[in-house]
Amino acid sequence: MKLIIPIVLILISIATFIFGVNPLYKDVAVLKTDIAVYNKALSSSTELQKTEDNLITAYNEIKQSDKDRLNNFLPNSVNNIQFILEIERIASLHNMPIKDIKFESVKKDATPTNTNTIVSEDTTVRLPYGVFPIEFSTEGSYDSFVLFLKDLEYNLRLADVKSVSFTVPDPNIKAAVGVDPNVYQYSVKVETYWLK
Repeated sequence: MKLIIPIVLILISIATFIFGVNPLYKDVAVLKTDIAVYNKALSSSTELQKTEDNLITAYNEIKQSDKDRLNNFLPNSVNNIQFILEIERIASLHNMPIKDIKFESVKKDATPTNTNTIVSEDTTVRLPYGVFPIEFSTEGSYDSFVLFLKDLEYNLRLADVKSVSFTVPDPNIKAAVGVDPNVYQYSVKVETYWLK
């Protein structure tokens, strides 16, 4: 009888350890691991907050005129009418009238931000920027056209000239009234970009 009470107490303590203390000990170990992960994430978020604060400070130190120039270089909306007007302004500096303006629907993920835009939704293209292609024709001397392209190149709005084709006047028509043999017909394809 003397042995039964200590054996029962030993069995109860073993059962208490197996079914009570051991699962709690495992839970505590898991919680310690979670705490370590959360502490690491918290320190990373603190570092990210410092980086964000530094970037905001650096952004706020940029002059407003430089921000405006950057926004003109790569705007937040397609603003196709403004781009066409800019091309016409550059062409008029060289007495080259813009004619037959054609542009395709622009593919964009989001809804248009400007009521003057032509936009269609295409979810297959996931680029961080949009492309606005435009095609037009003009006429003028070769020297004027070269100057027009140079001014388009140095224009603040980002634009890529994708193709240029030209037509030379027929030499047999030289004698016709009002036909200048130095005036060529040009067809130009240009693309501009904007941030989505």
